[in-house]
Amino acid sequence: MRRGKMRCMMPSMIDSDATELEVEPGLIPVGEWPSFSEASEHALVVLAMNLDCWIFPSAGSYAVFAEPSHAGAIKHEYQLYAAEQAVRQEYVDPPMFPAGLSLMFSWALVLLGTFLWQGRDSTVTDRFCNSSVALVQDGEWWRPFTSLFLHADGGHLLGNVAIGGIFCLMVAKLIGAWRAWPLILLAGTLANALNAWLRFPVSFESIGASTATFGALGILVGHSTRLAWRHRSYREFRPLLAPLLAGLMMVTWYGTSGENTDVAGHFLGVACGMAIGWFALRKHPLGT
Repeated sequence: MRRGKMRCMMPSMIDSDATELEVEPGLIPVGEWPSFSEASEHALVVLAMNLDCWIFPSAGSYAVFAEPSHAGAIKHEYQLYAAEQAVRQEYVDPPMFPAGLSLMFSWALVLLGTFLWQGRDSTVTDRFCNSSVALVQDGEWWRPFTSLFLHADGGHLLGNVAIGGIFCLMVAKLIGAWRAWPLILLAGTLANALNAWLRFPVSFESIGASTATFGALGILVGHSTRLAWRHRSYREFRPLLAPLLAGLMMVTWYGTSGENTDVAGHFLGVACGMAIGWFALRKHPLGT
């Protein structure tokens, strides 16, 4: 394949009193910039097209010259390059917040305290679990929320704290802990409410923070999808690769297996989290 060549007159080679140098015959200018570095940058665009170009000083600026037959294509490529650079300049990297470890530890302590309360009072689970009949028929609206703090056994509790905590910390670093935790709990609550409503009139009950855990994963996906859509750039998904792979493993090992696993609740958690990540974060300071 043919490779383009760039020939240039370096600033150190130019007489301090010279403003112009004789251009080789048969060449025409395709662009002019105030500095040599800018001209070189645009010359690289030409080289990427596998075309030849030349840089010459011209009246205090630097011009890129090329063969007339290539001038139209080069100028069109410069327009595309300028548009791409404009988009990059508009983009503002989202700020990274502290992980909010103190809030996570507080959340873990609340779950542990509630679990110990369940052990002392056998009626707690029945009164506060998510229930399709109690929610839809009896109007006990608090159950989708309170069930997030109940667990069946120590392993269930440990899994939600250890695995779920990772995703919750990721969301906290992305949007701030004081904003992340209410949205995570909202995702879990909505998922539980939808799950109970869709099951009614069949009697269905569930407990556990896993719907909120999967909601946190959904918020990460929704947030990155919003960024990719806004900036028309798939590079916004790169930071999401690690949590997505971990989420896939979590869904495979933890979210779809086991006799008492609520698969529908987990997927509803992801769906609600994605919706929240898309809409609730739309005014996040990420540019226009």
